[in-house]
Amino acid sequence: MDLNTQIFYFINNDLANPAFNAVLPNFTHLGGFTFMGIFIAALLIITRFDIFSSKRYYGLVKTIAGALILMVMIVSCLKLAFHAPRPFMILDHVNLPAPFGGMSIEDPNSFPSGHSATSAAVVSVIILRSKEYFKKYNLVNVIAVLFFVVIAFSRIYIGMHFPLDVLTGSVIGMVCGVLAWKFLKV
Repeated sequence: MDLNTQIFYFINNDLANPAFNAVLPNFTHLGGFTFMGIFIAALLIITRFDIFSSKRYYGLVKTIAGALILMVMIVSCLKLAFHAPRPFMILDHVNLPAPFGGMSIEDPNSFPSGHSATSAAVVSVIILRSKEYFKKYNLVNVIAVLFFVVIAFSRIYIGMHFPLDVLTGSVIGMVCGVLAWKFLKV
């Protein structure tokens, strides 16, 4: 058994417990592009039109949106190119705390992790720009990193991704966040 599979089984089987089974299948959706895309689109509208006196955050939200667009293009191409099956499709004894971990059957591709890429892109931009926007930027950064770590961990725990999928998705997201920060600063 290779290291990628060993780490997968450690997180997915050995760390399995009722608390994680109850929380992680629900929390994992917060890192998905569908949720995050709708949330960021709403924030773009709110900040662009200064609803709730929010205009000062428009640059941050615009940078996050740019990182997400770039990330989706890269991750989508890689998923189509590799067609790597999800762990629960090819391994025995996979802990699935919810039916298919909440995954739709239309998305059988595992590599790279889109949820990890999405959350890494958002968190990277927040960390790079937090000092400009938040008084308690260290606290914001800690919360953002914890959000990312739980999303990335949850993707393995619920049986949707191998560790290499999550690692690759995370790197792609971080690179997209840095590129958006570098070229889309407002």
